[in-house]
Amino acid sequence: MSLKRTSNIKHAFNESFNTIGLASLAAISMATLNPIPILIGIVAEAAFLLFVPDSKWYTNRLEEKYDKEVIIRRVKLKKELWQTFSSDIQVRFSRLENLRAQMVSPTYKGQKVYRTVMRKLDYLLEKFLMFASKQVQFQQYLVQILSEVSQAVPGSPPVFDEDGKPTKRSKSVLRGVFDDDSIKTTVTKIQGSYQAEIEKMAGQLGVNDNLHNQALLEKRIEILGRRSQYVSKIGDILSNLQHQLDLMEDTFGLINDEIRARSPEQMLADIDDVVLQTDNLTEALEDVAPFDQAHIEIGADKLYNLPEDNQK
Repeated sequence: MSLKRTSNIKHAFNESFNTIGLASLAAISMATLNPIPILIGIVAEAAFLLFVPDSKWYTNRLEEKYDKEVIIRRVKLKKELWQTFSSDIQVRFSRLENLRAQMVSPTYKGQKVYRTVMRKLDYLLEKFLMFASKQVQFQQYLVQILSEVSQAVPGSPPVFDEDGKPTKRSKSVLRGVFDDDSIKTTVTKIQGSYQAEIEKMAGQLGVNDNLHNQALLEKRIEILGRRSQYVSKIGDILSNLQHQLDLMEDTFGLINDEIRARSPEQMLADIDDVVLQTDNLTEALEDVAPFDQAHIEIGADKLYNLPEDNQK
């Protein structure tokens, strides 16, 4: 039995109208002490599972149900994250959603390859939300660390107030464009501060005869070195995130152009490259800062997993 048929039978058996019908007939048999209703139900169930799962009607039903679940999942994720985004990200994502809506083409309706193209675009939409969320987190992290090292320098104006809330200065950084140059500048400033502190402690090691103090200084040097490496890694991934978001936008624009002139098979080749890079970046992010478990459960951790022969 094929994977597709096994999956369809499972879905068909779990349909609410099917389970309710069987339960009703079983209840009637028990209430009347008559086995005929449940026997009729068993025969009908066997016929139902024999013919319905393979029917075009039921396959279309599953496809439509699945596509609705995708939309519901994305709406939920968007609602959870929307207020954390800058107005720039909100505008960019809204534009992608509008492009996705414009790509619905009656010309290709019902074609499996076209449906796969649309589903991969839906996948990229979810990933855009999740990547944008990580971008916000990493930007806030770098701004916070920069404020820490800035306040450690005598005479530097505070970046965060006494309640830990960002001042106008830090807000402008968060709301501004965190491009490659600003990321590099921020990372360099943080690492420079760490390095200065490391050199200062290294000098103290040579003149401090207290073994306990020496051990503490060595441990602090180790920790600051690791923090410096982590800041560099966050900077690299933050740059990757920005370019990945840009790539997703470019891809949506390209597919919107091509849908009027190219076949779904040709469009699919363009999308697959972007999906691969998206998955690679997801793996890199998991090594540094895993996605929230709630978001993973939403379903955007991997490409929608209907049986493979349902998608082709």
